[in-house]
Amino acid sequence: MPAQENSEEVTTLPEATTVVASPEKSSVPELLAEIVRRIRAVSDPEQIILFGSQARGDFRPDSDLDLLVIKEKVDSTRAEAARIYRALADLAVPVDVVVVRTAYVQRYGDLVGTVVRPALREGKVLYAR
Repeated sequence: MPAQENSEEVTTLPEATTVVASPEKSSVPELLAEIVRRIRAVSDPEQIILFGSQARGDFRPDSDLDLLVIKEKVDSTRAEAARIYRALADLAVPVDVVVVRTAYVQRYGDLVGTVVRPALREGKVLYAR
């Protein structure tokens, strides 16, 4: 029962871009498809889940895109997140990426206080292997 999430278990780095603009509703599906394509090009995720305000439908113009990337095996979640951020760096919207191992999701997915719990409950699966 972790008091706080281990930085090597759950890694969130600074957002991929400094542009603060939420995508138009009509362009969101195309943007998400491009994000999934780019993540899959640099990573080998089990799942990519959109969560937060975009998934709930209550986003504002200054909202970012929150993504949970689940991987079976990864040496360093921090390095993996950095690799994904580099792939998404030129997008015109802010993106927040959280990388976790499958084992972490299995162990802590229902634990209140983790980022994984709301992502699994409210999120929309964009990609699943």
